[in-house]
Amino acid sequence: MVEVSSPEGKKMLFVMTTGPEDPEKTYAPLYTAALSAAMEVDTSMYFLMHAPKLLKKGAAEQVKLKKGGTLKQFIDMAMQNGVKFYVCEESLVDLCEIRPEELVGGVKVVGSSTLTDLALDADSVVSF
Repeated sequence: MVEVSSPEGKKMLFVMTTGPEDPEKTYAPLYTAALSAAMEVDTSMYFLMHAPKLLKKGAAEQVKLKKGGTLKQFIDMAMQNGVKFYVCEESLVDLCEIRPEELVGGVKVVGSSTLTDLALDADSVVSF
């Protein structure tokens, strides 16, 4: 049995780099972040590289999962549990060619230095 400390006051950051090109790698970070937030851990996700494509309006509904359903269910679950979503502006605009207004609601567009700020502030950082 793993001994777990109290989640009170803890912060976790999940860094997501995988986009819709590899659907089976997309739901686990969202599910884990949603669980973290449900445990009352201050939880954030930072999307960069190809991951911002998942946050474009209508995109998550197109990512079908082997066990059934779509990625949208996991994004909704994470947001409902209070996970904060940040997307790297450079990845969003330059790499993914998505305009900020094309994103689903509840996503904050930030500069790349925000990743460092979030990581330094977090108790744990998990990268996917």
